[in-house]
Amino acid sequence: MNQDIAPFWDALYAYRQKGVVPFHTPGHKLQVGPFQRIEAALGSGFFALDPSDEIENAAIDHDFEEALREAEALAAGLFGARSSMFSVNGTTGGLHYLLMPTRGTVLIPRFSHQAVYSAMMLAQGEAAYVPSSYDPEWLIPLQPQPEQIEDILADHPVEAVVLTHPTYYGTVADLSELIQRAQKYDTLVFVDEAHGGHFAFSQELPRTALQCGADAVVQSTHKTLGSFTQTSMLHFNNESWYAKAVEAQRSLQTTSPSLVFLAVLDEVRRVLAEGGADLVGQALELAYECRKQLASIRGVELLPRHLQADPTKIVFSLRELGLTGIEVERLLRMDYNIQVELSDYYAVLALISLGDTRESVARLIGAVADLSKRRHRLSLRPLKRYAVKSPELPPILMGLREAFFQEQAMISLAKAEGKVSGGFLTPYPPGVPVIAPGEQFTSEVIEYLLWCSSIGWPIRGLMPEQKVVILEDNGCLCRKTR
Repeated sequence: MNQDIAPFWDALYAYRQKGVVPFHTPGHKLQVGPFQRIEAALGSGFFALDPSDEIENAAIDHDFEEALREAEALAAGLFGARSSMFSVNGTTGGLHYLLMPTRGTVLIPRFSHQAVYSAMMLAQGEAAYVPSSYDPEWLIPLQPQPEQIEDILADHPVEAVVLTHPTYYGTVADLSELIQRAQKYDTLVFVDEAHGGHFAFSQELPRTALQCGADAVVQSTHKTLGSFTQTSMLHFNNESWYAKAVEAQRSLQTTSPSLVFLAVLDEVRRVLAEGGADLVGQALELAYECRKQLASIRGVELLPRHLQADPTKIVFSLRELGLTGIEVERLLRMDYNIQVELSDYYAVLALISLGDTRESVARLIGAVADLSKRRHRLSLRPLKRYAVKSPELPPILMGLREAFFQEQAMISLAKAEGKVSGGFLTPYPPGVPVIAPGEQFTSEVIEYLLWCSSIGWPIRGLMPEQKVVILEDNGCLCRKTR
């Protein structure tokens, strides 16, 4: 398979060069026209590369779907899959395509991305959860253990298990062992590898989920490999499930996907095939240097390596200097014009990828060093450390899909005991729902959420005045419109 070509990108670019007179959508007709401010930011070339579904390749009768199939086959060859699929709706869309066809129980770690939960609202299957545990020093979610997964599979028939590899913080599990144990029970294994697309290009990084034997994998190509935001790839070892995912994609994805996005995925694949190992190697060198320099700064703590198999995720804390991660993020942005990926109570996460340079990394190191000096002059106390024990999973009174169609109301969190949640309440980061739709509020859940709120921990889903969404019985009819 010739990885030096980019059939979709080349055919789209050829259409631009051909200068076809377009009497087809989109409305801008491949010209800048009145959109001068957009041209100033993007240039005129973007318009010319944005036909709805037209390409230039006479050998395939100008069929963009055939060009796409060729591009996806090349991606499968590069990443070691039997089949691959491009997504213009990110890994969120990919997870929806994978999970919508499920009809049985789907086992998911509680810290799974919200897209996994929303996928289960589309599926006939029901979600079952693996409770999350946390590292006591950093309060980040830990991966499930193989024995934990097998104990569940031995007691209950499970159609599929969804694993995350790696977590947002770079933590990985013994994925090969997890997959082997799941497949012993004829359970499908789908992997959210949103932050691990670069693993395929360096032996210094963990093995990919495909190499570990997963049935299907979703990668956010845009997160670590340089394609445009919202572009991802799905890779399949299981041809039967690939066919189901194709049908789900036809149902859920727009019928007018951006050819620019699809073409960029194709060209990024070509570049990675040519020099991906060197590009990822350079990013790793920058990451190692960044970690080394940050570790030498007084008051800076780095996430230990046993929690972080991916060194390109730079997780560090200034809690010894009295700063929360949320405050560090704000100071870096306001005072140094640097934006990190995320912050939590203790730490911030800075990503190093193919687009970084020695200059950009030096900016981050210099900013943290200066911030450390500023804080030491103030002689502030270290940040208070909390021993957090999250509550037990609440009782599940109805599935996510059924809960979605129930009527909703709002009530004070303090008065919600015994009520059924109509939404997610998720301290973020790390993004682990304390309660999900269809689950019953307990006194323990309420007490924990109120405590999170009291220390300024952002809770997604908590309304103004600490109101929460609950369900009302409407006999499973549609929601009120007035």
